[in-house]
Amino acid sequence: MKKLLVLLFVLAAVVSFGGTAVIPVNIAKTTDVEVPVVMKMVDLLDLVGIDFDANWDSLRITDERGNEVAYQYVDADLSGRLSAGDLLVFLAPSSVEIAVSEDFDIGPAHYVPVLSVVETDGGWLISNELFTIEVNNYGLLKVTEFADVEGTIADEIGIVRVAGWVGSTYLIDGELGRHEEKTSFGFRIKDVEVLEPGPVAVTVVSRLVSDMFLGLEVEVLSTVFRTGDIIVETNFNFKTYADMMKLHPMITRPITDVAEDAVHMLPVFRRLVWADQLNITPLEYWLERNAIMYVDRKPFIVFPAIDPMRPFWWGATYIFASQENWRSNYSPSLGIGIAEIMPEKPVVYVDYDKWVSGNMWIYESREFRDGIFKWIPGEFELFEATKGNVSETMTDWPNRYAAGDSLCFVKVYRLFECQSIDEAARMLELRTLEIQSISVEK
Repeated sequence: MKKLLVLLFVLAAVVSFGGTAVIPVNIAKTTDVEVPVVMKMVDLLDLVGIDFDANWDSLRITDERGNEVAYQYVDADLSGRLSAGDLLVFLAPSSVEIAVSEDFDIGPAHYVPVLSVVETDGGWLISNELFTIEVNNYGLLKVTEFADVEGTIADEIGIVRVAGWVGSTYLIDGELGRHEEKTSFGFRIKDVEVLEPGPVAVTVVSRLVSDMFLGLEVEVLSTVFRTGDIIVETNFNFKTYADMMKLHPMITRPITDVAEDAVHMLPVFRRLVWADQLNITPLEYWLERNAIMYVDRKPFIVFPAIDPMRPFWWGATYIFASQENWRSNYSPSLGIGIAEIMPEKPVVYVDYDKWVSGNMWIYESREFRDGIFKWIPGEFELFEATKGNVSETMTDWPNRYAAGDSLCFVKVYRLFECQSIDEAARMLELRTLEIQSISVEK
């Protein structure tokens, strides 16, 4: 089975016959909501092969009943033409087949756009009958209305937070240089465009350049689907050497501005440094804080979204915590929430140093923070369970990147309605299963 990095991790196989290439995409449907799929054109080109003269206007997608599924091409590279850097976007009601022909007499499919995009003084408005989303001049998304609830439902979707050492000469003389930290607002805007709406979604393209961390560029592709799903791909691209401590894609203020009863909820962490240091399990750590709720006999972490929950140390509610399948803020009184869903089940490395150098989840300042956090505080050495597991020398802390390196983060954010915490947990478990099931067998 060949694995392709698409905005959702898709396994695909192609059957070619009679001048037509067929790409089957299988999905184990577990909810009654269509599943958002974003595929890179470069991967489709690889699938059909260099010997296949594809007429991309002829592309059609059909579901298991033979019904045609609407799709759109997205000019993600802003080239003005269909190219390898672009995207194919659709909503799958079930397993589907993508067919493309070598017959150049077949014209393009025509579908009706389903979202409205209006340019404003400060940016753009994306809306339909379900939601309204403001897009600012940095390409960040703010949900201001969903399911008849108005206010800041989620803010700054697509923002990044970076920290590192400016002007590091570590490879020459072992010196790191000056430490700095910036969010997207500390970058220079290179390109921001809200592309034309289609029958499925609208994509926001944002390209930012750091004048402080020379050589660091950030590209964010945020695709807003008519269903309330938002797929965000964040790329950190390095043009020169860099010593970095933070590389975080984030969202801010999820539900907390509109609901005093907002709760933060997620499956129990497989690894939590604080629990390791206390020689207890992550489940026991959260039980001690009265923050475990059982749904269908499965434990979930649930606590007030604005409560730091007596963290063992550090100011975050949790940090040095494993990425899990999903996390969400949800309001029982309003019956709405927003979830972050991982398109592939995250790996937790056994090796502590390797794990700490990789991606982790943080919930701090009412923000979903994700990614690299390579700051090793002295508390690691105070506890026997973590003593010596990570580097003690400050100059060994940073993650080091060379020219041509890049990091890609893909998140699925879902605006949803549910009547209770139990119902929300069940729905998010099922939604995650179908998103992570996208594949095609050879």
